[in-house]
Amino acid sequence: MASWQGNVALVFATAALGITLYNQFGASKPLNKPQPAKYDFSSVSGSVPLEDRENLVALHGYILDLETRINALEQSSPKIEPTLIAEQIDKVIEQREKERIAEATKRNPSVNWFRNLPDDYRQRIKADQHYANKSINDAFSALLNINNSDDDRLAAYGQLKMTLGMLRRDLDENQHTAVVDAMLNISEYTSEPTTRIHAIENLSRLDSVSPKLADYFQKLLQSDDNDYVRSVSASALVSQFYRANQLDKKEFALELAQRIQSLESNGDSKVADIMTDSLKHPRLREELNKVLGNSG
Repeated sequence: MASWQGNVALVFATAALGITLYNQFGASKPLNKPQPAKYDFSSVSGSVPLEDRENLVALHGYILDLETRINALEQSSPKIEPTLIAEQIDKVIEQREKERIAEATKRNPSVNWFRNLPDDYRQRIKADQHYANKSINDAFSALLNINNSDDDRLAAYGQLKMTLGMLRRDLDENQHTAVVDAMLNISEYTSEPTTRIHAIENLSRLDSVSPKLADYFQKLLQSDDNDYVRSVSASALVSQFYRANQLDKKEFALELAQRIQSLESNGDSKVADIMTDSLKHPRLREELNKVLGNSG
């Protein structure tokens, strides 16, 4: 009997809960004020003991209370339009992009020029010669202008180098000398350590060779306080030798080979170690020995 009573109570309780949930979430149109469902237990009053009927009534009251609370929460919760959600997402993406650019700029301020270029810059400089010439001249002038900040001058150098590369053009000898002098000026006199590093790195990547650059890199290798700068300078000095040899500048290549040999054998131990490390590629060592007339 107890089992039967429990089953009957469970059936009525489940029915009450199902009707309540359907009223809340299953209706096709919103309900402003839920109408409590009324249950008539008279049909089973004769077969269900009084105690069970009282339990069912109590359970029904509890469900109605939950129903009221759910409705109150629904009415108080703000409804956000999909367009507003999309706008908020766009704002978050935009903010994160700004933060990413700011972080990249902090690491290397000289990249600012790239994000300020028009979207069609690559196409325009190739299709419009006047526009290309103006872009090159403007960047060249900005680099040489000592009234600009060091970062702005480095940015101008980056734009100049990229534009010339895309157009497969070179500066004339006088212009190239002016560019080297400007970059040397930045690396020598800037007050920002990171800007100095960027300037030295850019100088080390130049394709041309010159005694001025070779002298500068040798000075840095022998006397700079920064080990990274000394390592970059040693590699740049070896690159100067290798390019001079490839360009068939025999006298200059021999002079550089003799300098490198002297730095590796007669310099202090730290300079010698850095120089040796820069020659670890077999091809470089082979070229050096060949120019010096050594065997092996």
